[in-house]
Amino acid sequence: MPTPASHEFDVTMEVPALPGQAAVELVFATWAPGSYMVRDFARHIYDLTFTDGRGRPLLAQRLDKQRWRVETGGRAMRARYRVFAFEQSVRTSFLDDRHGFWNGTSLFFFVEGQLGRPCVVKVKAPPGWRVSTALEKTAGGYHADGFDAVADAPFEVGTHDLYRWRVGKVAFEVALYGRTNADVPRLLRDLRKIVAAAGALFSGFPFYRYLFIIHALPNRGGGLEHAASTTLDIAGMAFEDEAGYQSFAELAAHEFFHAWNVKRIRDRVLGPFDYTQENYTRLLWFHEGFTEYMESIVLLRAGLLSVKKYLQDLAGEWPRYASRPGRNVTPLSELSFEAWIKQYRPADNHTNRMVSYYEKGKWAAVVLELLLRRATAGRRGVEDLFVRLWRRQAKSAVGITVQDIRAAADATAGRSLAFYFDRYIDGCDELPVPALLRQAGLVVDQSAPWQDEDDDGTRRRRLRPWSGLSFAPATPIPGGDRAVVRNVVPNSPADRAGLSFGDEIVAVDGYRVNAATVMRRLADGAPGQGVAITFFRIESLRTVDLVLGENPERRLGLSIDAKATGIRRAIRRGWLGA
Repeated sequence: MPTPASHEFDVTMEVPALPGQAAVELVFATWAPGSYMVRDFARHIYDLTFTDGRGRPLLAQRLDKQRWRVETGGRAMRARYRVFAFEQSVRTSFLDDRHGFWNGTSLFFFVEGQLGRPCVVKVKAPPGWRVSTALEKTAGGYHADGFDAVADAPFEVGTHDLYRWRVGKVAFEVALYGRTNADVPRLLRDLRKIVAAAGALFSGFPFYRYLFIIHALPNRGGGLEHAASTTLDIAGMAFEDEAGYQSFAELAAHEFFHAWNVKRIRDRVLGPFDYTQENYTRLLWFHEGFTEYMESIVLLRAGLLSVKKYLQDLAGEWPRYASRPGRNVTPLSELSFEAWIKQYRPADNHTNRMVSYYEKGKWAAVVLELLLRRATAGRRGVEDLFVRLWRRQAKSAVGITVQDIRAAADATAGRSLAFYFDRYIDGCDELPVPALLRQAGLVVDQSAPWQDEDDDGTRRRRLRPWSGLSFAPATPIPGGDRAVVRNVVPNSPADRAGLSFGDEIVAVDGYRVNAATVMRRLADGAPGQGVAITFFRIESLRTVDLVLGENPERRLGLSIDAKATGIRRAIRRGWLGA
């Protein structure tokens, strides 16, 4: 890192002599495990040269966007290059005059056919900077058993704060970079509770050392899991209320749970990896969606989330999911498979045809949780399913298949749950969440949004009309206040009127509107009333009549049913500990 302000890492790769190989093929990864999108990291490489051990140039040919063939004559070789690193993301690399961070897939070549060869990473940091990584430090540098380990061990290099604690013989570290208004001792206490709760679930840890790399940035950027570490990009100044601490705890619990689910309990196609192309899996609903569910269970078990708050969160999240028009169009297994081409590069109709495997996967986990509790009189749930899969995994390094998950679910329930997978994972049936919640000793209230507005008749009336339109949010850029249609719900009043993505609505019943006022003017009407919508489609000005419908949104209220007895009480107690 000789010139940090340039945002360029200076990398030297030394390859020993490989007898019998007149040439070696150097390859740069095109994606980062855990983030299912092709990123073409090689686009950030500059000043690439190849020499032998004496510094003499070697003949090299670029084969494609990420491969170079170097004629070595069986001799040792050296590749030197620079990598531009200016993306603050858990998936890539970043360097400035305050710190450096990288994932191995965005910084290092590997030699084709030599992925299992031991590697040593040597870091020459600016004076006063420290190095944090999960790799083992040796006299010669940071040792890795092979490229997979290099790719799976991000580095944080800089003047970050470092915190340590132990649980038995297992060491935990936190590398905290950036400015935050959080109570840092509290963050560390929360992390210790999360670690303890997850470790108790699995009766120990699958590593001897674990590193949390935390970047406190202006905005939250998510997390990325690794076998013995994780990177968390948090909104550093978002700790103004309890919501900030809960958001941090959820992210930390999610990524830490991945140390088991996906890093070790994994689809067989997710390791060893093919770094050059997509690695398709149909199990992201399980690896991500079920982890999304388990993050809250870990927080419950850790005492960081109350039952009341957990139920409030569920009640708030279910209506948002239930209003997704694409939730029952594509099976969860197919959503997982198509993540590479659809989830992270959504088309205009994505909302109407798809839903996130994170979101629906979480609700599918809720359904399985309540089915397992019902089948076992509350004694076993999804956490027991994970323990069963973990015990199986501990006996074999081979990954799992959906058949393994099915078998573990059946064994946990003591009966066949084939219908669950057929209907909700490989099928598109509506998830029966409200009905199952009632069977779990909860009072479930569903109401229209206007029904709670007894004291404000005007607001009650204005909440009823519905068009099926959603709009791109207003932005400060020139023209950013235009009312541009982002989505039209299928079979909605707007759909029947012929409106479409990209239409720019300029007037409602002859009254000019923009992004801030269009929904207000649509709320002036009433269900069954027709309104004239004037809009531009490309350069053509048009007007259509739209007959408003009634808002289909339903709110959800959840509370403990004090009168619940028998199996319903047992399900609730086993699930919530309440």
